[in-house]
Amino acid sequence: MKWTERVFEGRLYTTLARRLLVGSMCGGLILGAVNCGSSSSGNDACSTGDQDGVAGGDYTELLSVSDTGFTLGGVDSGSTDPNIAVQNLGNVTLTLTNTGTRPHDMVVECIPTGLPSTCNNPTSCFPSPDDAGAMGGAVTLVPTLQPGASATVKFVTPVVEGEYIFISDSPGDNTQYNSADGGVTGNLVGEFVLM
Repeated sequence: MKWTERVFEGRLYTTLARRLLVGSMCGGLILGAVNCGSSSSGNDACSTGDQDGVAGGDYTELLSVSDTGFTLGGVDSGSTDPNIAVQNLGNVTLTLTNTGTRPHDMVVECIPTGLPSTCNNPTSCFPSPDDAGAMGGAVTLVPTLQPGASATVKFVTPVVEGEYIFISDSPGDNTQYNSADGGVTGNLVGEFVLM
């Protein structure tokens, strides 16, 4: 494409610049029309919708795990809260530090989407960074950490809002998922609350 310049009423016009401006305006109209055709309002039978109308954002979370539980805020924060609240589709950087005397990991349970059985996604799960591992109904978000060790993982939270329970189930931990009633036994437990 060649640059062409013209002077009209004392103004300099560049043909390429005009073409780019017109092309970007047309592209914006096309993308807007495509977006209007998508169903983010939940009208699609296989869409979970977004209850609060807000998604995304960047989050940095510090979490400690000891032999007695998870705490938000990192080492020596004084926090006793084990729960993390972020938006769905949020970009999360999570650092987990093992302050205990035994190895610990972080496993996040999948939740039912509540969608009809004809949809392809009956459950919603966190991603498994670096292929940390997965088992039926849960994903290992942070692999086993030795005492004093830390690990940082980056991931995007699922689109489905809700409470995703996380536990440490390394050998020696007394915490496990109870598939019969959907609950958890043990004290090494917390929740990701996706809004």
